[in-house]
Amino acid sequence: MFKNIRERKLHLFIFTFLLGLFLGVHLSVKLSAQVPAYTYLDYFHQVYQLISAEYVDEIAPKDVFYGAISGMIKSLKDPFSRFLDEEAFSELKEETTGKFVGVGVEITTRNGEIIVISPIDDTPAMRAGIKAGDIISKINETRIKDKSLSEIIKLIRGIPNTKVTLTIIREGFEDPLTFEIERAPIRVETVSYDVIKEKGSEVGYIRVKVFSSDTTREIEKALADFNKRGVKRLVVDLRWNPGGLLDKAITISELFLDKGKTIVSTRGREGSGNEKSYKSQREPLYKGGVVLLVNKGSASASEILAAAIRDNSRGVLVGEKTFGKGSVQKFYNLNDNTGVSLTIAKYYTPSGISIHGKGIVPDTIVEAYDFPEAEKKTINRILKDKLVESFIKNHGEYNEKTRKAFVAFLGEQGLGVSTVSANYLLKSEIFRYVKKPLYDLEFDTQLRKALEIANAGK
Repeated sequence: MFKNIRERKLHLFIFTFLLGLFLGVHLSVKLSAQVPAYTYLDYFHQVYQLISAEYVDEIAPKDVFYGAISGMIKSLKDPFSRFLDEEAFSELKEETTGKFVGVGVEITTRNGEIIVISPIDDTPAMRAGIKAGDIISKINETRIKDKSLSEIIKLIRGIPNTKVTLTIIREGFEDPLTFEIERAPIRVETVSYDVIKEKGSEVGYIRVKVFSSDTTREIEKALADFNKRGVKRLVVDLRWNPGGLLDKAITISELFLDKGKTIVSTRGREGSGNEKSYKSQREPLYKGGVVLLVNKGSASASEILAAAIRDNSRGVLVGEKTFGKGSVQKFYNLNDNTGVSLTIAKYYTPSGISIHGKGIVPDTIVEAYDFPEAEKKTINRILKDKLVESFIKNHGEYNEKTRKAFVAFLGEQGLGVSTVSANYLLKSEIFRYVKKPLYDLEFDTQLRKALEIANAGK
């Protein structure tokens, strides 16, 4: 009896939702255009009745209706719009607080493929070597082409201390790369900072890993400290930052911009009312020079901040072209623990440009360190055979002795590479097992250039 009551409530809830959706979508359309919508709704009801009465196996109504909602959202062909069931809804709430269980990678779909927007800094995915732009072709032994984003997230996440294997297709490498990554609680410290002292100069350095509920407060703390110490030059590192909360991008921009300056504007469908311009509502906390570091893993809220700083002549951008996620999602609750995340608008920079699908080209382009093209086949073999991992079991420190021993070890395997490439491989692997320093200038050509520009006052 109680089961039937619950099912009737579910039917009523879903039917009301579908009816409301169709009415809402077509309310502003001519009357003649409403007829097909009602017709399709009738089709939907007929198909459900057929499944309920005639399908060979008994099917839970919840599964049918949830599948129907997911299908509607999928028909939009928008990777950022999705239906969130109870599990996905709970995970979304965890993400916005910077706490969840997984490997620490932000993904999207593009042409049916799963693309890495960015690994989150200092997480298992970053330490394993996952990079922005990687294409995930398999999770464990499951091929995932054309699966929904929610399905992919469920496959990647799981119980702490269990392992998941990601098969990666990476530009420049002939063969797929395989990464076995241990899931862990992801508690992202969204902001880290320090003063970089080099050649008699002092430059404030802030690493922003993701935009979550505490990010503005943490950056305020860093800037207050720099002001107290008289630091006049600043580098803000947004590399590998996949974005996050829109309102945090706005409040963080206000820390650097004069009151009244435009931060971002959003424009929805014509007549939707989803058009708004956001301006700074306060005086800036920091008035010194700003250099922003960006790369192809900088997306969404990161791009809003980067464009606001540059378009208002408050700083310059250094690094690589950003990801290009310029759409705005709004979350609609369907009940207490499910909902729909729907793209309602695109955002525009203060100069009126939409960067959606295009990204932002920095003022100074500096490519991140990469292996020479001639060595990539050998590097692929080294990674595939886990030779670096095998070597560091008996050589856990990164020093001159270890570096020489590693070059010799690779030579013995008939896999000689340049000393620079060998050092990079070795250092990257060691940082998987020890806490990575906030910054490391040995291979970070982009940060070195940002410091040079900051010190030059440009």
